[in-house]
Amino acid sequence: MTRLKLCLAIFVLLTATLACGLPGGQTPEPPTEALVTEPAEEVTREAAYTCPAGFMAGTALTVEFCYPNGYATGYDQQLIPELQPDPNTAYWDFNPDTIEIELTGYPISNEYHQPQVHIYPVADYVALEPDIQVTVNELQSLLTSQDPNPSAIPFLPIYNAAQMMQAKVTYLDFRSGAGVRFITQYGQAAMPINNVSAIYAFMGLTADGQYIVSATFPVTHPDFAADNMTEPVEGWATFSENYETYVNDMETSLAAQADDAFTPDLAMLDTMMESFMVPATAIP
Repeated sequence: MTRLKLCLAIFVLLTATLACGLPGGQTPEPPTEALVTEPAEEVTREAAYTCPAGFMAGTALTVEFCYPNGYATGYDQQLIPELQPDPNTAYWDFNPDTIEIELTGYPISNEYHQPQVHIYPVADYVALEPDIQVTVNELQSLLTSQDPNPSAIPFLPIYNAAQMMQAKVTYLDFRSGAGVRFITQYGQAAMPINNVSAIYAFMGLTADGQYIVSATFPVTHPDFAADNMTEPVEGWATFSENYETYVNDMETSLAAQADDAFTPDLAMLDTMMESFMVPATAIP
């Protein structure tokens, strides 16, 4: 018998022997691995984000954002420590641990406001002053209704002054929530909307409800008065008597103005606010 025939004979014999050892004489099937089904896990991941042209990427603690390099040379950041309410100080003089971002090299100065973004933890703010929850609820309602002509827009921090105007009201989504921007001016008396007091204001809430995102950026416009001290042509008394009409006319006029009629261009500030990503662990 040749070597090849001998090998074939041995192979046939071994196969037959194994077959006889199985019930019904069946040929064994190769083993298969058990399939393990893992429970489905919901994972939401943001696609890689790139700042638009003309913007620089920034990170304050773990908060990500983009800022317009045409209106800022950079930014400063800090974690402002909690300041608890004190019966011996002003009622608005308190805050939870707060992330503050301030643009440097900003082209406009303002008598009352800096180009800043503040990020407040809602639960900690409410723990310091329960009435803050009212502001949060009002903001949530406004962002849901998206009223184009609100009589007032909830805002933090608290100022010892009234919101004199709500112009160019626009609702924006940012990377981790939603908010509203508007042009306003705070004051304690009737005064012209002017180029040393007016601001672009933004008030937003993260989608998880954990953080408030608040911003103030000084703005100017050719229709604004040069300052808040020059007496109007008609005199202070007449101006004050007709102040509501004055503000309504200003809001109507500004509504028709393009974003780039302001300095800085409102669209650039919108893009900055839309870029904010506030993680749940931003303030431990």
